[in-house]
Amino acid sequence: QNFIGKRLIGYAESHDEERLMYNNIQYGASNGDYDITDINTALERMSALGAVTLTIPGPKMIWHFGELGMENSLFTCNDGSINTNNDSTSGDCKLDTKPQPQWVNNWLDNPIRSEIYNSWARLNELKINEDVFEGNYDINSGSLTPKIYIWDDSLPSNVLKNIVIVANFDLTTQNVTPNFPYTGTWYDLMDESGNSTLSVSNTSQIISLSPGEFKVFGNQIASTLSIDDYQAENKIVIYPNPSNDFFKLNYPVNKIIIHDTIGNLVKIFEGENEPEFLYDISNLESGIYLISIIKKNNIETLKLIKN
Repeated sequence: QNFIGKRLIGYAESHDEERLMYNNIQYGASNGDYDITDINTALERMSALGAVTLTIPGPKMIWHFGELGMENSLFTCNDGSINTNNDSTSGDCKLDTKPQPQWVNNWLDNPIRSEIYNSWARLNELKINEDVFEGNYDINSGSLTPKIYIWDDSLPSNVLKNIVIVANFDLTTQNVTPNFPYTGTWYDLMDESGNSTLSVSNTSQIISLSPGEFKVFGNQIASTLSIDDYQAENKIVIYPNPSNDFFKLNYPVNKIIIHDTIGNLVKIFEGENEPEFLYDISNLESGIYLISIIKKNNIETLKLIKN
């Protein structure tokens, strides 16, 4: 109460909460062919969960592979059986080591589970890199079609300063009024190309959302674009970031030195490399790296995420 700092940790599930996916499969509602107890249907709704939780200013917690749709019950025992907290004969298994199907079944290769992972990764990328997420927010969650507004009026109008998030957790397609703060072109921030737009001619304009669908709209393209022609004024930008096999810079540089997060030197690039030069990092392991960029007499250090 009366806490105004954006430092409270928010979460959808935790070590003391039953897994949402488990509840979906056990108790989910249905409407005709749309049945939340079907695992694929339940998984398809989890991306929208990230949109309405991860984006709110302040730190967030993701519990034990929620980003891949983990459906083990909180009360799953190490042998895979489930003891509820009402079963006092052998303990509730709440603290047992859980089975790890995400590795055995290679969940990252499952297109429905990997979609959750990629969606949440994109949402976290926006949250970390876009200044607007340090601003104000308002939540309208009184129905199954919640709306979240994030804004920072101190930012100029030519940067991302307003975000509107809408989601549909109903069982049928819903017509939703996002209540955009102003008219004009709004960008789908989940599309890293920046090509998906919505022309808003009326702030009461209605959009249609399928069950489990969500949208994250911004008044401008995000600065976290992973496109080859991205240019930024007065600062060096690494793109794409996160990256798989290579990255580029938007400025010519003299030298690049790459360290891992514990300070080990892992790679050096030397030479007068112009913009669009491909810096090959295919041999690096997945993780976070610190990129020291030497440009004339200046050194700038940036973070790179290697997928």
